[in-house]
Amino acid sequence: MEILFLDIKDNEMKKVIACAALMAVGICDAFAQSSVTLYGRVASGFDFVSNVATQDGQSKNNYRFGSNQYGISWWGLKGDEDLGGGLYAVFNLESMFTAGTGQLPGDSLFNRYAYVGLSNANYGSLWLGRVMSLTDETGYYLDPFGEQVTGIANFAKGRAWGSRANTMTYNSPKWAGFSFRLQNGFGNEAGNFRGDRQFSASATYSLGGFNAYGVYEEIRDANGKFSSLYSASREYMIGGTYQFSALKLYTGFQQLVSSGQDTVTDATNPTGATRNQQEWLGATYQVNPALAFQAAWFHGNVNHGGGSGNLGVIGTTYNLSKRTFLYATFGAMFNGGNAAFPVETADSLPLPGHNQQGGYFGMMHYF
Repeated sequence: MEILFLDIKDNEMKKVIACAALMAVGICDAFAQSSVTLYGRVASGFDFVSNVATQDGQSKNNYRFGSNQYGISWWGLKGDEDLGGGLYAVFNLESMFTAGTGQLPGDSLFNRYAYVGLSNANYGSLWLGRVMSLTDETGYYLDPFGEQVTGIANFAKGRAWGSRANTMTYNSPKWAGFSFRLQNGFGNEAGNFRGDRQFSASATYSLGGFNAYGVYEEIRDANGKFSSLYSASREYMIGGTYQFSALKLYTGFQQLVSSGQDTVTDATNPTGATRNQQEWLGATYQVNPALAFQAAWFHGNVNHGGGSGNLGVIGTTYNLSKRTFLYATFGAMFNGGNAAFPVETADSLPLPGHNQQGGYFGMMHYF
C-alpha cells in the first residue's frame, strides 16, 4: 500500500510539472479532466433443479449453491479523459467471476470488456477491443427476466450471451428516439478474412412508454461457414416493450439459422437441426419502490426432429436499499418430442422428452 501511495504521489507531481510547462499553450486541462471509476456487483444464493439426467439413464434432483443463476458477478474499471472540443478518450475493463468459488470463467481476465476508444455526444462512440455482444444487450432489454439463466436463453442455449473479441464497435447517438450499433469482430488469420469472423447490427426506437429493439448477428467458424446452430450461425431477434405506469409488457421473437449443407451434428445439436425459433410474452409489475414481480411464457421449436418446448417462469425482487436486493425465480420446462431443454440454460439437462422444474433465490449487491 505504501508503494502504491508513493506511485500516486509521483504521478500527481508529474501532472503538475507537465501542466506548468504546457500552461502557455493551454493543454493541461486534458490532465485535470480525467476520471476512473471502480464498480461491480456480487450475487450468491441457493439453487435447485429437478429431473437432472445422470450417466446411468436415471433422473435425480440437484440442490446446490447458486452463484450465477440470477446474474453472474463482475467488477470493472472505466474512465474517460476530456480531449477538448467535446471529444473524450474512454476505456473499460470488466471481468466476470463466480462468487461461490471466486474463479473466472474461461481463460481471460477481462472477459466482458477490454476496450479503448473515443466518444463524442454528437457523433457517437467507437470502441476497440473486447465488448459484450449486441445480441446480449438486446436480449437483456426484451427478456422480462433480464437474461437470467431461466428466460429467453434457454431455447437458444445461450447463443446470444457473452462478449466478442477483437472487435470494432460503433455506438450512435440518439436521434428522435432512434439509435443503432454496429460491431465487427476479426478472425485475425492471414488469407482467411471470413474465418472466425463476427458481424452484428442492432437498432432501438423509443416513443413514450414504447420501446422497439432489433438485432442481427452472424458468427462464422474457422472455415468461414455457418456450421453450428448454437455457436457458428446467424441470429435474428426482434421485439418490444410497453410501460403502463407500474406494469411493463414484453414480447419478442428469436431465430437461429445455420447452413443446411455445412451444419455438423454434435452434443448440442444431435439431430443436425438448422433452425431454432422462439417466441415469448411477459410482464413485470412494480408494486412499490421495493417490491416487484415478473412472469413470462416462452415457446421454442427446433427443426429436423429437434423437438419443441414451453417454459413458464415467475419471479420477484425486493430492494433492501438502492444497491442491494433479494431475488427469487422459479421455472417449469415442458419438453416435447426429442427435446431436452433445461430449466436453466445449458446446465443440468433432463432426459429427452422429460419435463424439468427449478428455482433459485439469493441476494445481489452493487458497488
